[in-house]
Amino acid sequence: MKIIPLTILICILLGLSLQAQVSGISLPNSKTGLEEKLALKVEYFGELVLHPGLSVGIEYTLSKNNWNTLHWNTDLGGFWHRWNNTAVFLKTSVGSRIATGPVFADINLGIGYMHSWAAGDLYQSDGNGGVEKATNWGHAHFMPNASLLFGWDGSVKTNLPWAVHLGPEVYLQSSFNHIFLPHIAAKIGFTYKLK
Repeated sequence: MKIIPLTILICILLGLSLQAQVSGISLPNSKTGLEEKLALKVEYFGELVLHPGLSVGIEYTLSKNNWNTLHWNTDLGGFWHRWNNTAVFLKTSVGSRIATGPVFADINLGIGYMHSWAAGDLYQSDGNGGVEKATNWGHAHFMPNASLLFGWDGSVKTNLPWAVHLGPEVYLQSSFNHIFLPHIAAKIGFTYKLK
């Protein structure tokens, strides 16, 4: 399946392209160092809300003014769907954070790669009319995604280097019985801004 290596390549090229485009952009009223633009993220990623998962990542500020922040995210995570599957993912997205004081709404669009393994034993035909146990190598999936997050940014009025957010993420799982299978996940996260 050629779409999976292509997805990984697009994720890498998008990240490099965004980094190259912002090398000359500076934030108003702030230092221009990497540490002023970089933040670390940890999120609960509840696939179909109740199936537990975890995601860690980075957020890089591309541009910022008083009410809008354009940012690029890269996340590595996974989730466990009991009696169904276990999955890991790598995704990248670009988002726009619209703020009113410390409260914000964050809209993100991205692409990613997901690999899932069936929960349980797999079997295949042995060629003689019987059945034998198969190796569970898992399945590769293309993972376009979008999220709408709401949160509170402690750096706006209280000068705290962290923010919290929550909201839904919708993503599609490719090549699932020859269709794109839609999913929804609940995200609750914590972002720590490096200084």
